[in-house]
Amino acid sequence: MEALFADKDDTHKVRALHGHFDRDKDGFLNHSELRGLQLLTSGNDMSREQYVLVCKSLACDPNKGLCVNALKVVYAAEGTDIDEDYAKVCPTVETKTHGGEDDVIEVGENGVDISG
Repeated sequence: MEALFADKDDTHKVRALHGHFDRDKDGFLNHSELRGLQLLTSGNDMSREQYVLVCKSLACDPNKGLCVNALKVVYAAEGTDIDEDYAKVCPTVETKTHGGEDDVIEVGENGVDISG
């Protein structure tokens, strides 16, 4: 499933989003959790019926929800933007490149460097 993204950073971002919204930490995004992700990232609500259709289209059990691999499939689809959604959920984490230097990872308003 890692092959869905050429960039390992994208895989990390999908895992981070999944982990953030998986409130009960069962490894799946249930209706409430996936609805929360969709509301925060697109502003659109998700009905129970839509959730069931999404689960079935991804071969997931609607009683469990979406595993991280299913969410990777969602973000590999055309029309989705993992970078944009990740930035909406984790707005205080920035990666910057400075004139060919190694990437610097700054966290928080004051830009604490954690790349060390």
